[in-house]
Amino acid sequence: MISQRGLLAALAGVATHIFYFNRSEHHMKAAIYILLLFTVASLHITQGITSHSLPPQASLSSTLTLITPFFTGLYTSLILYRLFLHPLRTFPGPLCARLSDLWFSLQVSKILDAHQQLLALHSKHGDFVRIGSSELSIKNYRSVEVIYGPQSKCTKADWYDLTLPLVSIHTTRDRAVHDQRRRVWSGAFGEKNLRVYEERITGVQEQLVRVLEGKAKRQKAVEVTELFRMYSFDVIGDLAFGQSFDMLKSDEFSWVLGVVDEAMMPLGMMLPMWVYRLLTIVPMALNGWRRFIGFVYQRVDDRLNKKVKVPTSDILSTLLNPYGGRKPSDTELNILRGDAQLILIAGSDTTATTLSSILYELVKSPSHITLLRKEISPHVRPNGEIPHHSLQNLSHLNAVISETLRLHPPAGAGLKRKTPPEGLVIGSIHVPGNVTVSCPQYVIGRDEAIYVDAKSFIPARWTISSELVKEKEAYVPFSMGPYNCIGKSLALMNIRLTIAKLIMQYEIRLAEGEDALEFERGAKTYFTTCPGRLCLQFTRRE
Repeated sequence: MISQRGLLAALAGVATHIFYFNRSEHHMKAAIYILLLFTVASLHITQGITSHSLPPQASLSSTLTLITPFFTGLYTSLILYRLFLHPLRTFPGPLCARLSDLWFSLQVSKILDAHQQLLALHSKHGDFVRIGSSELSIKNYRSVEVIYGPQSKCTKADWYDLTLPLVSIHTTRDRAVHDQRRRVWSGAFGEKNLRVYEERITGVQEQLVRVLEGKAKRQKAVEVTELFRMYSFDVIGDLAFGQSFDMLKSDEFSWVLGVVDEAMMPLGMMLPMWVYRLLTIVPMALNGWRRFIGFVYQRVDDRLNKKVKVPTSDILSTLLNPYGGRKPSDTELNILRGDAQLILIAGSDTTATTLSSILYELVKSPSHITLLRKEISPHVRPNGEIPHHSLQNLSHLNAVISETLRLHPPAGAGLKRKTPPEGLVIGSIHVPGNVTVSCPQYVIGRDEAIYVDAKSFIPARWTISSELVKEKEAYVPFSMGPYNCIGKSLALMNIRLTIAKLIMQYEIRLAEGEDALEFERGAKTYFTTCPGRLCLQFTRRE
């Protein structure tokens, strides 16, 4: 029979859940709570030994008779609340997902396929799926505008505390800080800067062509997924830091890609943020992330210490302009480093994914290569150059890019938002306040309620067959509203220039014996979705 002390401890656990843990956010305090538990337990054990002359084992047993009912009460209250009283209790979803956010982490942890898991969940449960204790995944087309649009009252969810103390324009949850940083960032993507970037992209393209030329002469297959990652890192190194990483030329920085993969892996496990924040203080737990951040620190510090000669304006120069040559404060330095980390990931992996995905779709539907060549050919200069201003309005090229982004969105699992206290209405459904919501673009892009023949690659749906897009507002590969992708213009320029260059210079097909199944089957979702291997054969066109 439970003692009076045990009963009081259990009631204290229930009260702790109802009046403390059930209010506000606690993911940044997990380590403090664990430390507090061990401190209180140690003090109670010590008191039993010193004040009551109890043997150590008896004092430990006495302490456990309080701790055990406390946590029994706390978790009983938590489980009953999540099952029967939670504002999301009426939304469909797996039973275990209602009880713990760790359920979804366990589903995706083996092969990091959150985009596929979400597709399966929505196929089974419909437009609204409860994938965590306080989280909804929503594929209803109306949700995109409501959650991400310019008038949305949603804020960024706790996921964005991922990199603290580093803060970037992407991860800051403070709207005022975001808007101030966006004004600074916008200077890097003006028309004048884009013209400079185009010349620099063309220079890296020449190295890419040299690599492909060597493979073509030896009739060797090219694994383009990894090649485009190296290419994109070289481009972003040049444009952002004024110094290409030269991954296409040498092995000096080739290790960085492996470190990035290791750093991103915990993100692919979709861990609850309190778990991730705990891991940041566990030695050896996030070594890949620490090595990657060390690499980022070095790039920023080299610029601040003027160890890198910058030939012309680059993105980091724009971000440094507000400091007027003075040394940034510690807070400002964390923002600079955070932005630099964002540039490397969002500026390289997303572009590499899109380039690989475009070629994947084109080799499966080679008639579109013919159409692209016909469209691009009049704009090729005698020296082989194709200026971007002549590409940016080509309808079929843009349609191919748009259709690829629909089927292979770089951020396929969705961007997490927190609903306002009063909640929001999507169609006829009221979504409660203070819960996490996201719209998985990978799932939305394959929804027959939004796209006719949704699984097929049909670029014409963006040009002459617009009736194949039932709900245009659902298509937001670069997000929308105040947090939309500020680097969209640069990304599209790089994609257009690179695809045009490759299809005009090479015949491209699947390598001998390849079926390309691994490209989608082996795709992994971290912050971005990275495709599996794709081996192609490049042959120089006459």
